Amino acid sequence: MAAQRNHIKVFVASTVYNFEYILKQVYELLDSYGYEVCMSHMGTILLDSSQSNLDNCIDAVNTCDVFVGFIRPDYGSGVLDKGGKSITHYEFETAFKRGIPRFVLADYRVAFTRALFKESFVIEDSSAKKIEFDQISFEKSGVMDTRCIRMYNEAIKDKERPASKRTGNWVQEYIQYGDIKMHLESQFKFPERIQKLIDKSKGI
Repeated sequence: MAAQRNHIKVFVASTVYNFEYILKQVYELLDSYGYEVCMSHMGTILLDSSQSNLDNCIDAVNTCDVFVGFIRPDYGSGVLDKGGKSITHYEFETAFKRGIPRFVLADYRVAFTRALFKESFVIEDSSAKKIEFDQISFEKSGVMDTRCIRMYNEAIKDKERPASKRTGNWVQEYIQYGDIKMHLESQFKFPERIQKLIDKSKGI
């Protein structure tokens, strides 16, 4: 039996490569709870043919009620300008600026690579020099793109001090779809709770 439609728009942001099947499962899970799921991979983002792909995606983020974002080792092919950000990265930034309820999940490989470099040093002339992560670049790597780790740092608000004052910085790690499903079920199973979060973000 299909769930009653709750008219809550959930935007799902993610790179797609090697993630197609899981995105389809995420769509079906959220849809089964009655949400209106906006996901480019499933073709459910409203399109304006007079606009660019980026503008269509940003418009969709701006009209959604809730944001679900995946940070994966792949940064995505939608980088419009040399040295610029991907469409997925812009979607994250737009959601953060809006202050809407957001749920961010990160592939465990992103968190692992970040931890690996966080306390690393370069040995120069018998002296240890701490590695500044922002100066490391593995862009377009088939294993890990360091721009994904920058997205992770932004999501956890790594540079905000003191750490005890950070809010909205929860990022849920996952290894497999079962981990994703458990987290999304816990958060989205009861639409009335999500509606309360939406109202809270609007000051209602």
